[in-house]
Amino acid sequence: MRRFFGTIMLYALAFIGFGWAYQNNENVRLTANRIAYVAQADFQQLKSRVTGQKTTTTAKTKAQQQTTGDDDSVSGRWKKAMATVYVNYENQTLQQAALDAIANWNATGCFKFKQTSNKKNADIVMTTMDKDNDAAGLTQMSVDSLTGYFVHGTVYLNTAYLLNSSYGYSMERIINTAEHELGHAMGLQHTNDVSVMQPAGSLYTIQQRDIDNVNELYSSQVNSSSSSASNIKVSTQNTTNQ
Repeated sequence: MRRFFGTIMLYALAFIGFGWAYQNNENVRLTANRIAYVAQADFQQLKSRVTGQKTTTTAKTKAQQQTTGDDDSVSGRWKKAMATVYVNYENQTLQQAALDAIANWNATGCFKFKQTSNKKNADIVMTTMDKDNDAAGLTQMSVDSLTGYFVHGTVYLNTAYLLNSSYGYSMERIINTAEHELGHAMGLQHTNDVSVMQPAGSLYTIQQRDIDNVNELYSSQVNSSSSSASNIKVSTQNTTNQ
């Protein structure tokens, strides 16, 4: 019995020690958050294999996107105005569009995307999807509600629309789509103003208002939680094909 209580005490002390380290050590917090994100992603993959069901996000109609944006969006940002990004598209059109979008955002000076060849440790991964879901692009961001900072992000460019000639996407509009999704990856939300963040059509490149919004976002206080426990939330936003 004494050994049992001794074991319980050791676990309790370890838990308290981890909680203190999580609260006070940024490296511990970032590592724990990334482990939690990877575990969550692995669980979803395992679930889809066992059940035969795919994890999907339902896109809103064009009218809803134009007027309301995304109900499941979660506000957040990176700790600093910079993030590493992994880009490795097999399709050269998407590869070039992604690289151009990164270069265009970097040229504004409001945010720095740094390319990395390490997919596992990248803050943001740019990849593809091929779904008839009314979304030319889609971004999923995981945010730690304790700190208000992003943990990881995935940007999807939808080949079902962007590479289908019947939808008439020029190279310029594909780049605009990539810029839009990277805007979400920085923390920008949809707007109906003339902006790269307009949710439908991919008609606009980066505007001065977008640069101003990024500067404002990264000079303001983050929206953090008063809870002492880490809570990873996932935000999904997209660009509507039109």
